[in-house]
Amino acid sequence: MKLHIAALIVIFSVFAPAVSISWAGAKVYIDLSAPAEKKLPIAVEDFVFLDTKETKETKTPADLKAIGRELMDALKDDLRFSNLFTIVKNNAPPARTPRPGEEDFEHWRSMGADILVKGAFSVGEEGLAVEVRLYDTVNEKRIMGKRYIGPASNPRRLIHYYGDELYEALTGRKGIFSTKLLFVSDKSGVKEVYMSDYDGKNIAQVTKNKAINLSPQWSPDGKRIIYTSYKNGTPILYMLDIRTGKETVLSAREGINIGARFSPAGDEVALTLSGEKSPELHILNLKTKAYRQMTSNYGIDVSPSWSPDGKSLAFVSDISGNPHIFVLNVEDGKAKRLTFEGVYNASPAWSPDGKKIAYSRSDAGPFNIWVMNSDGSDARQMTFEGNSSSPSWSPDGRHIVFASVLGGKSGLYVMRPMGEGLTRIPSPGSASSPAWSPRLDN
Repeated sequence: MKLHIAALIVIFSVFAPAVSISWAGAKVYIDLSAPAEKKLPIAVEDFVFLDTKETKETKTPADLKAIGRELMDALKDDLRFSNLFTIVKNNAPPARTPRPGEEDFEHWRSMGADILVKGAFSVGEEGLAVEVRLYDTVNEKRIMGKRYIGPASNPRRLIHYYGDELYEALTGRKGIFSTKLLFVSDKSGVKEVYMSDYDGKNIAQVTKNKAINLSPQWSPDGKRIIYTSYKNGTPILYMLDIRTGKETVLSAREGINIGARFSPAGDEVALTLSGEKSPELHILNLKTKAYRQMTSNYGIDVSPSWSPDGKSLAFVSDISGNPHIFVLNVEDGKAKRLTFEGVYNASPAWSPDGKKIAYSRSDAGPFNIWVMNSDGSDARQMTFEGNSSSPSWSPDGRHIVFASVLGGKSGLYVMRPMGEGLTRIPSPGSASSPAWSPRLDN
């Protein structure tokens, strides 16, 4: 079955970097490994439109102004979200008018900016073309120049790709601004799967089967998603190819087929099956279609989460009484208990570097997000209000998205791993079960 192919293809349109000029082996301006990161002062000039005949014929002055504003605002939003930059305002006119092609580094230094971003754009038959340059005002040199081409209907999505490259140029590590979120929402009256940019913009409905759909998850390459749907009356696991819209049944065994997660290699899926017995963990080989049962006990075993190296699964089991988090060795099937406190521990999520596990925990009250070391030590509470669940890490490990009930409505929130920077992510209806995508190909 093909689901909304046109809309999904637009979301994943290729924003081609037509021209790329960068400085190999360049200076790292922000050291992400430093104990205390100092924010880098950066200025973003207004994006100006290139006064071409083709642009004039396709867009009004108001249209052009709106595009320029959206490009600049989206880039500033990305920079603020990273918590690594201080955006410098232009609070005074320049002392002199620079010659054509000359950058007024002295002016921006006087404003306190170490880094400067300048952008221009045009609109034509090829779509929206954006040229952006990144400068070091202290050393008066260009760090990077890029030109992108993409649909004129989505300037914000286009500039996210540049934000990723700016982030990498200044930190030496890849950005996450072009990533996406999957989540479940009841906006249509029933729980359907939705997709958005990492910041909640550009929302698109993925499923429209008018049934309950649960637990969406990404493949490691970001090209496929899996989810459980009750559209045929029972919980069946489906896989959807995002680029083609083709949906296939992955697991339709008797009983439940829930809580599925792709392995880091993308060739297997861990899930919970019940049949006529208690729910147990299984691993499904996507090539051979063979199942391998990983647990066998009288308890309920659910919510598997792969370690980044693919050697272990964190999961939830009530074999010891209350639900607690365990970690299982995929090769020998041996399990070790990680949590010993809390009335109910749920939804474990391994960090990208394998060092931490985020999870939700209830102490006979609302659930909160906790983070512990992957061996179960040093568990720390990260949220203290609402009813929070389903944590999911950003691919760089610097943010966690989760669902929480604040003000009586379930929504999506993001925070840094130590609980700072709590921010609501705009989402339709009552949103739950977020899953952060891997980095996506341009």
